[in-house]
Amino acid sequence: MKIELIVLGSGAFAPSHDPRELRNPSGYALKLPNEILLFDFGFGNLRQLVRAGLKPSQISHLFITHRHPDHLGDLAAILFHFHYDTLPKNRKLTLCGPKGFRKFFKNLQKAHAPWISPKGYHLTVREMNDNSQLKTRNWQLSSLSVPHSTEAVAYKFEGYGKSFCYTGDTAYHPRIAQFAQGADLFALECTLPGPRAKHGHMTAAQAIRLAKESRASKALLTHLSEESLKTLKRLSLKGNGTRLLIASDLQKINL
Repeated sequence: MKIELIVLGSGAFAPSHDPRELRNPSGYALKLPNEILLFDFGFGNLRQLVRAGLKPSQISHLFITHRHPDHLGDLAAILFHFHYDTLPKNRKLTLCGPKGFRKFFKNLQKAHAPWISPKGYHLTVREMNDNSQLKTRNWQLSSLSVPHSTEAVAYKFEGYGKSFCYTGDTAYHPRIAQFAQGADLFALECTLPGPRAKHGHMTAAQAIRLAKESRASKALLTHLSEESLKTLKRLSLKGNGTRLLIASDLQKINL
């Protein structure tokens, strides 16, 4: 049964100085047989979703890793779309985020009232922490708290005989490799070019190390800055059985 990850945005928050390397902020669509799960939805990702040939009406769940705008800048946009245009899958939408997300979302609704409140569908908002789980008939999802400059979680999807793990923004930690252990596809952030002090992100070398430690079948290096991309191109992407891939916008990967 085909499961496919579509990269809506493979970049970080800052646009590249080179228009040939322009990347949208973080966003990933996991296309299942009968629905679409979104993992983060940075600004511009609603248009990217349509460019990828995906329909908003197939979206059932949206999983936010943390509250930075480059990871949820188009959250209001997709809810505005559902308010006035097509409805989410089965007239239901589940929205998940880290600790503090409910309060953040209430403030977002208040700021945009009434235009992003559910109209014609049911909205469920959940907070996910260490070892939180969400189960449906066909798949399950778990979360792991990760070190970043704000509350943040990684997610692991398991279903249809496949698994996908996504870090969001995080510093290096061996717990994440255990969380992603043996995944069919592991998408992990790779923001910094080298070992300079910056809280809550990984260098290119750390991302490669974590990918190898996870023993995932495929690892997707993403959340790329202009500098980290240049560094990656100089490093060896050969590993211990884990196939290392460099993400690009609108890239499609079979699990």
